[in-house]
Amino acid sequence: MPKYMSQFSYSTQSIEGMVNNPQDRRAAAEKVFSAAGGTIECMYFCFGDYDGVVITEFPSDVAAASAILAVGSSGAFSAAKTTVLIPMEDSVAAMEGAQKIVGEYSAPSG
Repeated sequence: MPKYMSQFSYSTQSIEGMVNNPQDRRAAAEKVFSAAGGTIECMYFCFGDYDGVVITEFPSDVAAASAILAVGSSGAFSAAKTTVLIPMEDSVAAMEGAQKIVGEYSAPSG
């Protein structure tokens, strides 16, 4: 199953709610991801550009997008970014495929 890394920042209201009522948000995320056919591999709170990161598996990009859109529509987040994770063996296969066709592309010229 394809894996995804979603990075997210909570809205000011969400942070206020978690400070006033500390809580583990994994169960809430698992509920919506499961409804879309996905699972959570791991979930972390973090420092930096984003407040958290979650690694998930979904049966398809459409299923992943459905869950991410559902969560995003809640208003609980101020930013989110999702990256498709490609296993190393698939990356090598892509490199081999690129090697075969690399000469087919020509850069723009002026």
